[in-house]
Amino acid sequence: MSSYAQQSVKEVMKKLQEYVDDINTNIENLATRGPVSKYVLQYEDLRGRLTLSFDEASAGVACNLDSRGFHVLCNATKEVVGHVKPYSITGLMATYHAKNEYCLLTDMYQGFDVIVRIISQLEQD
Repeated sequence: MSSYAQQSVKEVMKKLQEYVDDINTNIENLATRGPVSKYVLQYEDLRGRLTLSFDEASAGVACNLDSRGFHVLCNATKEVVGHVKPYSITGLMATYHAKNEYCLLTDMYQGFDVIVRIISQLEQD
């Protein structure tokens, strides 16, 4: 992992912790569902608290770029799409995880073709 990527992850973790600290400092200002749904119970001397913990953090691709599976995926994608971008084999990046997410049926055909080629390559060995 590059030092830039690692630094970026650390910066994100630090920023998230700052948000959590701010929430804890101002927890009485969080919206509630009414007078019996509070984060601070003054008479009981109780105060809610948000905690955040991190497991091992990493940045970048979550696979071994030298693995057989990754190479098969790249080869199959290149055969079908004409370039090696396995993360975008089914179309419209602008619609991914959008409020009204969708894809085109033609893009699904393309994704299916990539899967067929992956299976074919794996069966050849």
